[in-house]
Amino acid sequence: MTYSEIRKNEEVLTFIKKGNADLGAMGFTDHSEAHSGLVAERAAEILKKIGYPEKDIELVKIAGFMHDIGNAVNRSHHAEYGA
Repeated sequence: MTYSEIRKNEEVLTFIKKGNADLGAMGFTDHSEAHSGLVAERAAEILKKIGYPEKDIELVKIAGFMHDIGNAVNRSHHAEYGA
């Protein structure tokens, strides 16, 4: 799948929305689709600046967009699993 397809995937978007709702209930700041897109784009900018190939930039955008998807299940060990 491409980054563009991931951004439109209903299953992915549902997990992001659920994770954001769960975190909001715990008092965390925004972890919505907007946050996910920002992380994806910033990660891509970094790789572009240091000369990574387009394939890697595409993969980092996908990873950045999906980095918080596990929040729909739980927040336990987020730092380790999110990395």
